[in-house]
Amino acid sequence: MMTITFAALFSAVLGQPRVIEPPIRVDLQPPDSARHLSTRAVFESWLTMPTDHFGPQNADTFQMRYMYNEQFFGGEGYPVFIMVGGEWTIAAGWLLTGNMYLMAQENRGYLIYTEHRYYGQTLPYNEFTAENLRFLNVDQALADLAYFILELKKQARFADSKIILYGGSYAGNMALWFKQRYPHLVEGVVASSGPIKAKVDFDGYLEVVHDAFLSEGGDQCISTIRQGIADTVAAMQTEAGRRSLEEAYRLCSPLDYDNRLDMGYFSGLITWTFSTSVQQARPGTLLNICNNFATEIYGATPMEKIGGYIAAANNLGTSCWTVTYDVFLNHYNVTRSNSRAWYYQTCTEYGYFQIAPQSGTVFDQLEWLDVAFYVDVCKQAYDQRFDETFIFDAVDRVNLIFGGLEPDVNSTINIHGTVDPWHALGVYDQDLKEGSPTYTVPRASHCFDMLGWQSTDTIKMTRAQQAARRLVAKWLSS
Repeated sequence: MMTITFAALFSAVLGQPRVIEPPIRVDLQPPDSARHLSTRAVFESWLTMPTDHFGPQNADTFQMRYMYNEQFFGGEGYPVFIMVGGEWTIAAGWLLTGNMYLMAQENRGYLIYTEHRYYGQTLPYNEFTAENLRFLNVDQALADLAYFILELKKQARFADSKIILYGGSYAGNMALWFKQRYPHLVEGVVASSGPIKAKVDFDGYLEVVHDAFLSEGGDQCISTIRQGIADTVAAMQTEAGRRSLEEAYRLCSPLDYDNRLDMGYFSGLITWTFSTSVQQARPGTLLNICNNFATEIYGATPMEKIGGYIAAANNLGTSCWTVTYDVFLNHYNVTRSNSRAWYYQTCTEYGYFQIAPQSGTVFDQLEWLDVAFYVDVCKQAYDQRFDETFIFDAVDRVNLIFGGLEPDVNSTINIHGTVDPWHALGVYDQDLKEGSPTYTVPRASHCFDMLGWQSTDTIKMTRAQQAARRLVAKWLSS
């Protein structure tokens, strides 16, 4: 099963508090099947890239990392498949297995994996100050891809090659947006689980998480979760209840119940754990969690079950949670990290803030997880200018430039899973255009189609992967 690491980020420094991240950032790791494969066929290289594609007076450059595998390449004129890197560190495994790998195998294609600026080892600057992060945006990142393809085409063996892009999550957005902005450079694109509509107050995310546990685990599962969270909120009203809460959730010290930001982080500890389970789900995994809720594996009372599930899902072991906003904020107040880079992009482009809904979900009572909580990180970790007005304006700009849920694209494949919370910000109920189909697959979650065949896959999941490969082959043969 593909591992997407959103939470439970461990420090190498002994004794430093454990931190759980919101699942705003995806760390798209290769399928487990790649772990045992030799990487001898995958090579790493670098390309000198302008730091600012839109400022001709700025001569600064950086080294953009990419990986490639030419084991299937048929030679001059055969296609090139580029996996688009997102807010993570690229890894060789994606060039050794998965659906794009099969496309290259079937079409004698050349495989490339590009790393996004400011992530992994592709670093325009070593220190991620707010000033140095000003060149971190999707406009520059798309221009990086365009520049990369133009440089690639200067080689004789690629001069007549058709280019196919494949991207997942934010990189799925990039693939669609690249086809819109630079249609002359690519033959077609595959976008997996792309949340192409930027949104600040993203309450629909947790609504899908709720629906996923209901559809996979049934009424009893949802009732246990609802009662556990209700009991948690009720316990906050008395001293005895608070001590029970802190024990059930394995807290290192008492919560500051009067601090909205601390309570926002505690609410996140709950919702982000459920969210990660859904976002990583394969058929059967949520049912397993629900079956555990029906026993005393996680705990005896509904509140203890929630606390025990959170500990188990995050491999807490014998440790405990330090639930203070300062600990959470310090996770982003670092010199450089993928997490710091991506949260900056949410502040300046996308929002994606997964707030507690008010629509009857099990998470509605966790009212401290609101826009103000997420925005405070933007102001404290980067710049006081990044307030709500700034972020709403930035999100409006992205939707204006790229069309929100109505991108103007041709020759695209748009894939979603109904269990994936991000599908709520994508186009999942219609084709983008004639010849640009959308495949929305029941019980499938985030970026499921990028994997190779899994033993837990449903027939519909497999058919969506096959349909994508057939259409890409049709593009290349025309």
